[in-house]
Amino acid sequence: MNTPPPYFQLGAARLYQPDAELKERLPAGTAELAGYIKTLVWVCTEYFGYYARPSPAFGSMGLLIAAGIKPAGRTRVWLETVDGTLPADVQSTLAELLNGAAPNARPQATAPVAFALEGRLGSGPSSAFPEVPLLWQSTARQAKQPLSIPDGLFAEVFPD
Repeated sequence: MNTPPPYFQLGAARLYQPDAELKERLPAGTAELAGYIKTLVWVCTEYFGYYARPSPAFGSMGLLIAAGIKPAGRTRVWLETVDGTLPADVQSTLAELLNGAAPNARPQATAPVAFALEGRLGSGPSSAFPEVPLLWQSTARQAKQPLSIPDGLFAEVFPD
């Protein structure tokens, strides 16, 4: 008996900083970051597999999950759908779950860190995933000077 693949699947992970910079900002190394990413993927897989049923009714689309980590274990997640929409309550509940995920296992950072996950719902989107969420793009366009990711950008979208 073949079981169907889970409705949510990780397509790719994107780091917004080079390895050398991540090593400076993550004193315990990238293993904690990898564990945090696995936790976020697990939350999405469980949520769409059990709680947001019947999830296939949402259709096939992409879900860009951008995340920021700041010192003292502060995190924030931004969600954006690609080639589809989720009901507002489904998206807000998922955002709440992701923002609250693994409070005791979040990577310890000495400076901001940013990454994104490309999740496929169903068979995934037909369009390409954006490089960054639309909020980040519009914030960067409105800035009076170039904003680096994550330092300059987080000063605007994830302030202290």
